[in-house]
Amino acid sequence: MGLVDLIKNPATGRLSHSKLWANIACAAATFLFLVDGWRGTLTADVWLIYLGVVGGYSAARSWIATKRKEANNA
Repeated sequence: MGLVDLIKNPATGRLSHSKLWANIACAAATFLFLVDGWRGTLTADVWLIYLGVVGGYSAARSWIATKRKEANNA
């Protein structure tokens, strides 16, 4: 998997704006999470929000992909 796979639609090979902006948002959140950790200002609230947003997004995408695959096979 190359970096370009993070932003392109696997079915068409074209740029996927939803994947592009979702990955930019996750990268920005990760950067700020790391900056807070480096500065020593990381709180439990920030941990929960970061993990909920980034982890939740990833889990939701996997769940949706599974449901689409099930629907296509039915």
